[in-house]
Amino acid sequence: MPDVPVVSSESLGWSDLKLWGWESVSPQEAFEPALQSHLIVIHGTPQPVKVFERADGYRGEGVAKPGDINIFSAGDLSYCRWEGELSFVRLDLSTRLTDQVAAELELFNTGDAIDFGRSIRLSDERIVQMVQWLREDVQSGGLGGRLYTDSLTRMLTVHLLHRYGTPSGHRRALPQRIDRRQLDGTLQYIHAYLDRNLSLDEIAAASHVSPSHLVRLFKDATGLTPHQYVIQEKIRRAQKLLIGGMPAHEVAAILGFSDQSHLHRHFKRLLGVTPREFVLAIR
Repeated sequence: MPDVPVVSSESLGWSDLKLWGWESVSPQEAFEPALQSHLIVIHGTPQPVKVFERADGYRGEGVAKPGDINIFSAGDLSYCRWEGELSFVRLDLSTRLTDQVAAELELFNTGDAIDFGRSIRLSDERIVQMVQWLREDVQSGGLGGRLYTDSLTRMLTVHLLHRYGTPSGHRRALPQRIDRRQLDGTLQYIHAYLDRNLSLDEIAAASHVSPSHLVRLFKDATGLTPHQYVIQEKIRRAQKLLIGGMPAHEVAAILGFSDQSHLHRHFKRLLGVTPREFVLAIR
C-alpha cells in the first residue's frame, strides 16, 4: 500500500477519529491481526473490483462497488486482497468515543463491550454522506473547526451505535428537549467565547447535556445545530466590528476564523455579500 495517502487527518490533531484516503492502489493484500479501533472502509473505485476478505466469523469473495462499506469491530482480524486498482477511504473510530457515546445514550449496561459485528459491502447512504463531509473538511485543512468535526463524528457514532451496535440491556428514553435555563446558559457561553474555536464537548458542558444529545436538542430549540449557530453569531459580531471600522483581516483574527478567506466564505454565504461589499454599502 502507498506510504502516503492522498488524504489524511493526521496533521489536524483529531484524537477519536482518524481518516485516510487512497486512490488507485495496485492489487495487493492488507492484513491486521487485531484492530486497535473500530474500522470503517468505503470503496470509491469507479469500476467494480474483485476482492477476497476475511474477518472474525467471515471468509468470502465478492465484487466491491463504489459506495460499498465494510465495518469491523475493534479487536477483530481484518484481511483484504484485491485484484484491480482500488480507491477507498478508511476511518478508525476509537473505542473510547464509542464507549462514551453509548454510555451517554444509555444503550448498553455499564461495562458491556460494544460490537458492530462484521458488515461486508453494505449500503448506507448516511455513513457515505457523513464520511464525505469529514473528508472534505480534511481536504480544506480543517476549515470547519473543532465544533464541526466533533458534531459530525458524534453523529456518525450515534448512527453506527443505533444501527449496527449490539446493546445488551434495555434502551432508555432519550431526553426530549433542553429546558429554557439550559438553553440560556448555552447561548451565554457561546457568546462569551465566540473568539474561540469552540468544541462540542465545551458547549455540552455549559448546557449540562451530553454531547451526543446536544446536537439534536439544540437544533430542536433553535432551528440550528450548535455549529451553524456559532457561525451565525460570529458573522453578526463581524458586521458590528466592520461597521465600527475594523479591517476584515483583524475581524477574522478576533473572531477565531482560520483566516480572512474563511470569514469571507461564511459572510457571503449567510448575507449574500462579501465583507468589503458590506462595508461599501453602509458608507
